Amino acid sequence: KDSLSRYINAATGRGALGQLAGAAVPLNTVFFSPRLIASRLSLLNPIFYTKLHPAVRKNAVRDLMVLSSAGATLLGLSKLSGHEVGTDPRSADFGKIKIGDTRYDIWGGFQQYVVAATRLLTGEQISSVTGREISLGEGFKPTTRRDILVRMMESKLSPIASLANDILKGKDITGRPIN
Repeated sequence: KDSLSRYINAATGRGALGQLAGAAVPLNTVFFSPRLIASRLSLLNPIFYTKLHPAVRKNAVRDLMVLSSAGATLLGLSKLSGHEVGTDPRSADFGKIKIGDTRYDIWGGFQQYVVAATRLLTGEQISSVTGREISLGEGFKPTTRRDILVRMMESKLSPIASLANDILKGKDITGRPIN
């Protein structure tokens, strides 16, 4: 029963905050949906599955395979239809369908964590604008692993916290000046 409820909560975006559960209200003030963040991190963590009851684990892994297969099928069909599809996990466009100037993220909040983890592990990123491969820590104004983590955290801020962050930096998350 506990195993099933943990899985259902994670699968529906109501992840467990663990020892931070008592700080749910302040976390909601700073982050946009900390339970959704926790659920996505749980579902990407293989250890989460090992702690589930075997019957629940079987269904959870099946659900993961269905999601992955459906997503890959949609990306493949989009590619066959002539649309651009990001295939490099070091790029912000990974797993996205690009039609004109619009990018469609079909992964429901999982893609950003996969891209960040890949960049942190490989020490490389691909510019989604130029397609150029960039080694972390090299070149003029180099991007570092710390920059990747900070950007990831900034993208998860609540609207009020994000506005405060932008005002303090003098620019928004895309680098445009605040006026």
